[in-house]
Amino acid sequence: MKIVLFVIISTMIGIFSLNAYGDSTEKTNDLAYELMKNEDYIAAIEEYTKILKIDSENEKVLLNRAVAFAKIEDIESSLNDFSLVLEKNPENLTALKGKATILSGFECKSYTDCGPLQALQIFERMLEINPGNEDIEIKRNFMFTQMNKFNVNETNGEYIVNIQQIVKDKNGMLVSVIENARTTISPTKLMEVHLDEKEQNSINYKKEFVKIGENDYIKWHYETEMSSSEEIRKFFGMTKSHKIVKDGELDGKEMSLKIDLITALFPAINVDEGDSTWKITEVFKKI
Repeated sequence: MKIVLFVIISTMIGIFSLNAYGDSTEKTNDLAYELMKNEDYIAAIEEYTKILKIDSENEKVLLNRAVAFAKIEDIESSLNDFSLVLEKNPENLTALKGKATILSGFECKSYTDCGPLQALQIFERMLEINPGNEDIEIKRNFMFTQMNKFNVNETNGEYIVNIQQIVKDKNGMLVSVIENARTTISPTKLMEVHLDEKEQNSINYKKEFVKIGENDYIKWHYETEMSSSEEIRKFFGMTKSHKIVKDGELDGKEMSLKIDLITALFPAINVDEGDSTWKITEVFKKI
């Protein structure tokens, strides 16, 4: 956790401000700033709190106090101050970055209790606000390596995935139709972008709004020809959808990561030489 806190300070140091709200507030802010520079974080928190009693929505002071709380490892209070800023200004990149940095150090215990997933989703939100920012993109991509993939059954109905593998022989006769037995997903905007891109390279693509019971969902449907004529006899029992993303540079060479977005397991099937194979995919996301 200490490593995470040092990262927060290095990324947040530019937010300290000497904004004045009257002589008394200005002096208090000046004092808090000096205390922060001298690493007397507890005293700085006391001074920032005095200002917030006068001006409870002061973004700069809340951000500075959040950093001070992080330095003394009061993570709950730090997150609370970042959240207070975001309640009034959801697009404050400094608060988003600070909150994501803290959450990235938490464990991923389950779908509903996964700090790295929350951090990744915040970085995705930052990319919506500031598209094309390579630093944010690489931080988001790194978080994919820190979080679990989730069984769709663990998402409380937020996601549904149906995949069929269809095999026909060389005469066009149906050999088998099997469905996914277990599927894991990466519940992220990147997965949705991947599904949207299927419109360009799949068959019978359709994206629509549907209702299942009392719940509304976005539904993606697309079909993929995996092979028009298999060259050899083989077995397979798994299919993956993935995306290649940036992973910074090493010795001047751009590095990349392969991110598995949807992984489905099937009962193993036999495909003979000359068989054709198709895949029909349907993904639902609750709105």
